[in-house]
This record gives sequence, structure tokens and C-alpha cells, in this order.
Amino acid sequence: MPSDAEQTSQPSGAMADRYYELAESMNQRGAMELAVPFYRQAVALLLAERESLQQQLQGGAVSPALKGSANQDALHGLLEAADFLTDKPVAAEPAVQPVEPSASPAPASPSVDQDQLEAQIAELSDELSAKTALQVMAGLKALADQTKGQLPASGLALLGKTQMVLGKPADSLKSFEAALVKDPQSLDLQINVGACHLANQNVDAALEFLRGVWTAGLDQIDEKSRSALFRNLSSAEGKAGRPLVALQLHRSWLEQLPDSVPIERALKCANQGLKLGENDGLIQKEALQLLRELRAVHPTEKQVIQALADGLESVGDYREAALLYRELLK
Repeated sequence: MPSDAEQTSQPSGAMADRYYELAESMNQRGAMELAVPFYRQAVALLLAERESLQQQLQGGAVSPALKGSANQDALHGLLEAADFLTDKPVAAEPAVQPVEPSASPAPASPSVDQDQLEAQIAELSDELSAKTALQVMAGLKALADQTKGQLPASGLALLGKTQMVLGKPADSLKSFEAALVKDPQSLDLQINVGACHLANQNVDAALEFLRGVWTAGLDQIDEKSRSALFRNLSSAEGKAGRPLVALQLHRSWLEQLPDSVPIERALKCANQGLKLGENDGLIQKEALQLLRELRAVHPTEKQVIQALADGLESVGDYREAALLYRELLK
């Protein structure tokens, strides 16, 4: 193996070539178990070199991690037009009073045309993003004034989404709960309330709502809502200490809606499963199967190939791991 001095004096690409040559030599001698770590190291060096070049091309700038990513994960599919969430403080927010659930809400002002009101709410919803959240909030305030504070369920739901974008998950939950009171049969709102409980770390409450929608049947909701349910329910089950169920949900999600499953999210779930699987063979098997199925959907995605190779190596399947590492080095 190259010495530490040699490693620091040679470019990553040259060192990767040396590791690859060593791995190939061991592979040809039938020492697959010894070859795999060298293949893996060659891949790691090439990836590090590529990242270094990208940073140089960008002038050394590295994009910061998206703030609020945990909430974004929990609520993807719920925030219809939101680009991302942020937990930065926001100034000059229009004052729309939180609406508390009421068993018998007052009717909307008779002077307000309901079709026109719904159209205006839909228009605001289409505009919602992190950059426009304050403008959407101002628009909702104007509509709330017109209806004397009696927004319909769609308006309250949009208020909840906007509050979540503005980093106010507790206020968001109140708005979604108020919307659900006005439309208690809406499975979409039940998903939203469950997702919002999850964002507020209320895992048990989140599971109650999300499992209720699951029991009602996936055929009762459209693909977008189904994807949101898979995302939030798998996350809630994982946080509740049921990693096997979370893995199974990810596999079902991937089977039914392969294009809607974020690669990074599936990889994170699988890698967590592999770690937990060191003491549980069933979880380990499920995690590896998720990686195999993810690769079938994304056969050329390098991070998926590498994750599968790492997973196979961790369980002692050196032959298949070596083949995958070699594929990455081509």
C-alpha cells in the first residue's frame, strides 16, 4: 500500500490509478476480499478530486446546506409550489391572526363570491415560494378582511403552507387543524396535519393521522398526495423506532411512484438500515434490497452504485461489490 508520504505528494488522480492497479492485480489473483478496499479507495480519491475541481471552478464557493431541510423533507408534496423552507427570521410579516378550530364556524360574508374567492386562493397558491411567501401572506390577509376572518378550508390550508415556508411550524399546525375542521373528510388535509405534526416533532400525533389515511386506502388519493403520504409516513415510522417499516414503505413508494422518490432520501434510509442491520439481519436484508431496487430505477447514478457497493462490502459480498466499484472507475 502507498505510504503516507507518497499519498500527500501525488495528485489524487495518480493515487487513484495506483490503487486501481493494485486492486486489479489482487482481483486477477483471486483475492477479491483484498481487492475491494483498494477499489473503494480509488473511487473515494476520484470523487474527492472532482469535488476539489468543482470548488476551484466556483471560486472556492461551496453552497451551504439548505436550512430547514428536516422540515422540507417532512412536508415535500404538501408545499405545492414552495421551492424550499427557511428558518431565517422574517421581518414585516402581514398580520393574519391564527385561526383556532371551531365546532361551528360562522358563514362567510354573503357579499363574497365563493367561486371568485376560491380562484383567488388558487392563484395565490400557485405563486407560493420562499421568495414570495410574504406577498402571499399579504394576499391572504386581504382575503381574510373581505370574508371577515372566515377563510374557507383552502385558504386556511394555504395559510398553513405559507406559515411553514416562513418558519412558523406551530402556527402552521393551527391553520391546518382549522382547515380540517371545515373539511373533515379531506384526506389531503389529514396528510397535511400529520406532516405538520411531524414538523413539530409530534410523532405519535403524526402517525395517528397518516396511518388513518393509509387505512382509508391509497386508491382514494392522487399520485401527488400518495407520494406525500409515503414520504411523511416512512419518516414518522422511522422516528418512532420502526426502521423495518420505514424501509418497507420506501420500497413500496419506489415501486409505485419511482420518479417521485428523492435519491438522497432513499439512500439515507437504506444506509441507516444497514447500520441498524448489523444486529438485525432482516433490516439489513431490507436495506440492501432497497438499494438494489433504487439502482434498477437509476442504473447509471453513481451515488446509488457506490452505496450499493459499500453495502455489499459491509455484508461480505466482495465479488459483487468489486464489480460495482470497477464500474464506477470506468
